[in-house]
Amino acid sequence: MIDVQTDSKLLFAASALVASWLLWVFFVPPKQLHNGFNKVPIIKNRLPGLGGVGFYANRYTFLSKNVTKDPRHPHHGIAKFNLLGKVVYHVGGNDEETMRAICLNKDLSFSGGNNFLFAGIAGARQGGINEDGEVDTEEKRVMRDLIKAISPTRLNPIAPRLVEDAYEGIQEWLGNGASADLDMQQTYYPLVFRFTVRVMGMAEYASSPEDLKRFVAAFWATQRNSGFWTTILPWVPQPRLLMRLWGAVTLWRMVRKTLAERQKTGHREEDYAQDLIDNGYSHNQVSKFVIGGIIAGILNTIGTGAYSVAFVGADDDLKRQCRAGLEAGLRKVAESRGEVYEDLTPLQKLQMVKLEDWESIPDFEILHLVFKESIRLMLTNSLNRYYPGPSKDKEGKLKPRLTIYGEEIEDDAYVTFSPPSNLHDADAFPEPFKFDPMRYKRGQGQTEYTFIGWGAGHHKCTGMRFAKLETIIALSSFLLFTDFETVDDRGKRYSLQEVPLPDLSQSHWRTPRRPMRVRITKPTQ
Repeated sequence: MIDVQTDSKLLFAASALVASWLLWVFFVPPKQLHNGFNKVPIIKNRLPGLGGVGFYANRYTFLSKNVTKDPRHPHHGIAKFNLLGKVVYHVGGNDEETMRAICLNKDLSFSGGNNFLFAGIAGARQGGINEDGEVDTEEKRVMRDLIKAISPTRLNPIAPRLVEDAYEGIQEWLGNGASADLDMQQTYYPLVFRFTVRVMGMAEYASSPEDLKRFVAAFWATQRNSGFWTTILPWVPQPRLLMRLWGAVTLWRMVRKTLAERQKTGHREEDYAQDLIDNGYSHNQVSKFVIGGIIAGILNTIGTGAYSVAFVGADDDLKRQCRAGLEAGLRKVAESRGEVYEDLTPLQKLQMVKLEDWESIPDFEILHLVFKESIRLMLTNSLNRYYPGPSKDKEGKLKPRLTIYGEEIEDDAYVTFSPPSNLHDADAFPEPFKFDPMRYKRGQGQTEYTFIGWGAGHHKCTGMRFAKLETIIALSSFLLFTDFETVDDRGKRYSLQEVPLPDLSQSHWRTPRRPMRVRITKPTQ
């Protein structure tokens, strides 16, 4: 016989326990946040147990609301908040002392910071730095492979194929028509994926539109469904988590299947994955490198590259400067190879350029300035670091504790730096939201730490060289193979001042706040 009264008591007790646990999770802040270790102000949250949900949902606005005191100096200062029991310090500013503290302290772990704040794995490989203050063996190997993958000896033979990819893409977009209005997220973004898989791994997808489309869809399923709940609370069932898991599993299975097919058939490609296979790497190691390399190669530069094209397309004078610089540089390259410039097709002209030419010929400088200014506007994601505490020096003595804005940082804490606090600062960059690539010629942005996280410190962007190459090849292809202008969804031309920026809290997808298209037409010449 069922004892209804006993069952009811058990159900009530279980419900009370669950309710108590939920109240604790949602509303009780961790003791570490209020331990009195320093006087850093605490960012209050509606759900103090969960913490800074807004840090993931709407980061730029979250920091502007909770940290910014003067809009001319966004995100300046230091504050701390909770993320499900972990203490996270936000740091922002453009003074060199603060930026040096973030850039040069060897106790700050790049992998440890990203494992939790980006991937959601608290405690996983926190030791990016070993006891001797050196980067750990695994991270060294990954970085070494990444550097090899994008070295000049590898990029130079592949660059002509990237140019051909861009040319083919433009012809496909035009089809049989004289013009086409491009949604850059649906056209330019897949082109950059095509570049990246051709260099890093799975070059087969660059030649297979169906496989590339599936790979791109899986990638964005992992990235566009990331957020507080899927990153910090991945054990809570939720639709976005299922989409993220589907994307991750699809990426993994596609790469593993392609590797198995290469092994079975003996098929070879010129990507870096083939080098790893030839060097005896396991399929797991190759798969991790390929997926990690593609994430690194896509996230911070894909939107930047698309906006580089959009900005140039919105200003006829800037477009003329870019086209003139490009043509002058291409002519020098052709003449140095003993070619008659006028006898070459546009495709041949662009395919002739080596990585060193792009980097050294002065005429190409305007293209680099356009890219640099786009990075300045778009580099809005946080730099993530983990601080386990001070390590010991060679004599066994503890090194000085990390100190920022005069406040010591405790052990087992996370530190994030906001690049916009420097790159959108009105003193460092007057009219910070104006696209002005010539500002660097006037001396703006010249300090060593201006582009922290991109070109400064221990963790410079390893893929910076490749990111520049793919962006400049794409921009040059638009300049050489098309006439183009930036318009709205009704075909009305945008001026440079009118080009709609994305929501700056969007880390990667970069949807313009108003409809934007790049209209390409076949050249009149």
